[in-house]
Amino acid sequence: MKRTSIAGLPMLLVGLSIVGGLCPPSRVQGDENWAEWRGPRRNGVSEATGLPETWSASEGLKWATPLPGRGTSSAVVWNDLVCVTAADGPRQSDLHVIGVNLADGKIRWHAKLWGTAPTLHHGTKSDMATPTPAMDAQHVYAFFGTGDVFALDRAGRLVWQRSLADEFGPFENRFGHTSSPLLYDDLLILQCDHYGESYLLAVERSTGKTRWKVARPGTWHSWSSPRLVDVPDSTKQELVVCAAHRVDAFDPATGASLWTVGGLRRECIPTPVAGQGRLYVVSGPKGETLAIRPGGRGDVTQTHVDWRSARGVPFVPSALLVGDYYYLVDDAGIATCLDAHSGKSLWQKRLGGAFTASPIAGDGKIYFTNENGETIVLAAHSGAYKELARNKLDDPVYASASIAPGRLLIRAEQRLICVGK
Repeated sequence: MKRTSIAGLPMLLVGLSIVGGLCPPSRVQGDENWAEWRGPRRNGVSEATGLPETWSASEGLKWATPLPGRGTSSAVVWNDLVCVTAADGPRQSDLHVIGVNLADGKIRWHAKLWGTAPTLHHGTKSDMATPTPAMDAQHVYAFFGTGDVFALDRAGRLVWQRSLADEFGPFENRFGHTSSPLLYDDLLILQCDHYGESYLLAVERSTGKTRWKVARPGTWHSWSSPRLVDVPDSTKQELVVCAAHRVDAFDPATGASLWTVGGLRRECIPTPVAGQGRLYVVSGPKGETLAIRPGGRGDVTQTHVDWRSARGVPFVPSALLVGDYYYLVDDAGIATCLDAHSGKSLWQKRLGGAFTASPIAGDGKIYFTNENGETIVLAAHSGAYKELARNKLDDPVYASASIAPGRLLIRAEQRLICVGK
């Protein structure tokens, strides 16, 4: 049987090995789990405490689990279960979703799948397993650069699957598709901007059926991920997506267009962050950060942009908002801190090394991890540069780290590493 399409294939054709049983869930609430790209609220910030400050290749590691194939997706966590994706094979069409015990790193199950239409990818920094999966209390949702979407239950059994390449055409761009899925209400929302016909797609979490689809003619060249932003003085949220030259907002329940702001660069990779009543959008190279007030209608470029700054703009890493401070690190390792209210530059420092991973924060600390596997730990909530530690692993790191209670999960080139006290 050909391994070129999964649409309509019976579940028994999906290779699955179950290792061990399911543990009872803890009392951690859903909104405190690191269950999506960049964690709760997709800002890269966790409310977890007791996070580690120092470790090395030989000390402070709770466990390290080898992973099959390649992947630059981040790990996601729901209570006691950690999930991560990978891809391998001559065309990177062999796809993997791995479920791991948070406590000891033991592989609980391994779902072996395959893709429909591999796209171009960067040989080092991107692959078919670049999008980060999402989780809720029932399911794991894995989106791959091949255009395939899978929903599995917490035991790793396939619930539903979609081949967007078969339905709407393969993704066409020069780095591979990297946009990570977003959970909203009972929907899974996917941003599919590329050289072909770009679109947003919302599917039902339980069935995978399309709830709405919005064509985006004239929109292309984006590797960014969607996010939700609260509208000030309202209970509503807006769905925000970045692409070449502009940022757009939609009603997440219906896909209806709300507003747009121009001023992004031609190539957009970072995911926006939100807080302080604003949305912080950055694109590069040689671009700007735009601090945008949500809630507008139509083209609000001239009315809803509070400030702009070209200081410290990255090409790949997403930014970080911690309280009143907005942090960036560019691909060459120069970190920048801006005042989140005014855009004023507070400090700038060369950290050393090249950066692909986005910074994360929690427990009063900010973690910047470079491609050499070194994590620079800084004090958060400060307008001054205060370095706490430098921690070196022996592994290259291109994926962004994740946070679990008392622990960091660092996805290295060939293994998933858990750091904790």
